[in-house]
Amino acid sequence: MKITRICGFVAAALILQMHGELIAQTIDEGISLLQQRKFAEARTVFEQILDKDENNAEAHYRLGLVYSNRTNPQRDVDKAVDELEKAVDLKPDSANYQFRYGVALGEKTQKAGIIKQAFLAPKVKNAFKRAVELNPQHAQARIALAQFYLIAPSIVGGNEEEGWKQLDEAIKLDEVPARSVKASFLERAKKNDEAEKEYKILVVSKPKDWRTWKNYGYFCMNAERYDAAVGNFKKYIELCPDTADSYQSLAEALLKKGETDLAMTNLNKSLSLDKDYVPAIILVGEVYQAKGQKKEAKDAYQRALSVAQNEYYKTQAEKKLKEVE
Repeated sequence: MKITRICGFVAAALILQMHGELIAQTIDEGISLLQQRKFAEARTVFEQILDKDENNAEAHYRLGLVYSNRTNPQRDVDKAVDELEKAVDLKPDSANYQFRYGVALGEKTQKAGIIKQAFLAPKVKNAFKRAVELNPQHAQARIALAQFYLIAPSIVGGNEEEGWKQLDEAIKLDEVPARSVKASFLERAKKNDEAEKEYKILVVSKPKDWRTWKNYGYFCMNAERYDAAVGNFKKYIELCPDTADSYQSLAEALLKKGETDLAMTNLNKSLSLDKDYVPAIILVGEVYQAKGQKKEAKDAYQRALSVAQNEYYKTQAEKKLKEVE
């Protein structure tokens, strides 16, 4: 009798272990599909896991990431918030869960009405703040918290002094994105000299990081210093010669200088690396438009609209299309 019971317990334990391994493998499968941007397939995997175990925090978290991904044609911020909130409720001690919940909730807040914003904004702050408390080394969470403090009105939790403090702490953890964000806020405050000092620091401290040159390049673009922008984007290309974005960035600065032929050369290079790179396709239309070739510009904008999965680029392509129709 005892042997039978022992065998029964062992069998039950093995079944539970196998079930756990099966779930883990399925989670990994879903993550792999998400990384490949196979969003519908990834969603199905995570939903199947939740059908069997609705309290699987990781499945809710990953499903939230599927819905929040900006390249997902079926992107749904409300569903992302719902899934990430469930993940946070089930596992409140995960810094990553809190951070991603804050990001999705922040986007929902931006699109909400004034009254709802006042209700949602403190939740955004609390999510980022909790992520930092759980993991003080979480640079993205610190940057997000800093951005909240610097953007939000004080009535819903904004705090400029605390925002700058969080950015300085984030710089110690991940200098390029944190210092670039600091520079962007200084630029917004019309403190361009101080903003540029931040980029010059990065030029010295992080000259091998492509983000240094890309971000500095767009700062110069905003300041209408197109020669400087061209120089910075060329550095970007040196570091990232196999990315469509680097050539598109240079083309953007060249177009601002009126060098349409050279801009098109770089756009052709960009599209040879990624034929469906929407920012480059839109810029091709702008180059044709600058040359007065309306038909070619229209064709480019229509192509951009047909391949764009991001709502921002769809809107941009539609706006440009109306300009030439």
